[in-house]
Amino acid sequence: MSVKDFPLFNQLPLDIQEFIGRILLLVLVLIMIFLLRKVVLKIAAKPVQKMAPHIPVLRDERILDLLSVPVRYIIIALALFISAEILEVGGRVNIFVTNLGRSFIIFSILMTLYRLPDIFMPTATQLFSVTGMTIEDRLVPFLRTAIKLFIIALGLVILLQEWDYDVSGLIAGLGLGGLALSLAAQDTVSNLFGFVAIVSDRPFHVGEYVVTPDAEGVVEHVGLRTTRVRRMDQAVIYVPNRKMADAALLNWSRLSKRRMDYVLGVSYNSTSEDLRLLLHRVREMLKSQPLVDPESVVVYFTGFGDSALNVLIRSYVHLSDWGEFHAEQERLHLMVMDIIHELGISVAFPSQSLYLESIPDRMTLEPLPPGHHDQLTEREQAQLSGQLEDKTAHSPQMDDAGSIDDQQDMPDDDDPTN
Repeated sequence: MSVKDFPLFNQLPLDIQEFIGRILLLVLVLIMIFLLRKVVLKIAAKPVQKMAPHIPVLRDERILDLLSVPVRYIIIALALFISAEILEVGGRVNIFVTNLGRSFIIFSILMTLYRLPDIFMPTATQLFSVTGMTIEDRLVPFLRTAIKLFIIALGLVILLQEWDYDVSGLIAGLGLGGLALSLAAQDTVSNLFGFVAIVSDRPFHVGEYVVTPDAEGVVEHVGLRTTRVRRMDQAVIYVPNRKMADAALLNWSRLSKRRMDYVLGVSYNSTSEDLRLLLHRVREMLKSQPLVDPESVVVYFTGFGDSALNVLIRSYVHLSDWGEFHAEQERLHLMVMDIIHELGISVAFPSQSLYLESIPDRMTLEPLPPGHHDQLTEREQAQLSGQLEDKTAHSPQMDDAGSIDDQQDMPDDDDPTN
């Protein structure tokens, strides 16, 4: 039984009969196409399911969802093409339907590419398992965003060209606009690239102690624009990332060991035998310590100082933490002091000896210029005028060596009057 078997249909004009027949055929084809979508999805999912045991990323359920998106838009495009052929549209309508169908196909491909980064590179570990590329975890979101922006820009250009738009002028305008924007946001862009350099090169991590020409302290946070550093006085410094990336940076937290280096001053009262015994005892003590690198121990008598015999003591301690190192260094210093005490050696300290050759008999006052006598005290004026009794004539005399000769005031033992 067909449509022509209906009497009412046979009474219609031929062109209307043809149009109704095309509509019914179109509906039938569309129903078949949409029913075919599930079959196509199952066929496309079979290769993925076979490779899933060997490729962990393909076990994600989002893979099937990713395949359903292009299949959906391709079926819509196929329905448009078939509808245009069945309805025999022509002219501008045919061009519009053709462009629309091709746009759906392009859009389905772009959507698939747009969603791939979220599936294949959610983390740096999964990115390495898929591509073999090693990248910092904090850079993965920026890499995903950059790939998505590139896909969007590429898709926009392709779709505009598909609809016969001239994109050369648009690209030129975007280039000039991008140049102006890059000049205006030069510092921001440079700080962003500085952040990428810091994260990729990893010269320091959060919690490490660093020294740069602009800051010194513990790194608390690395942002897109600045790095936050807390100084020892608890003040916070915000350093632009471009400066942190370009500056010479000293990272004290990356030390594998720290150096103990000082000079011990021994008194000149010590003999050469005392020094030999001291050097041997200190050297053996340092080499026996578990945290001291025995190959780095240096204990030598280096020379005669101004006030001490200099003994150089140097070694590396396998401690990177500042507090732990100084606690160990304190313990070693106390052990050196114990050795010095056991040997009866004294530690020298800076000192000077002053030798006085002579002292003048009396102090003479220089005559003052006229007009300055009023500025003197009464005693000074009396001394200048000779009214003050000179006590120095009766004071004991000193010899050339600086000692006081007071024999004239001492009683004579041979004097019989005593």
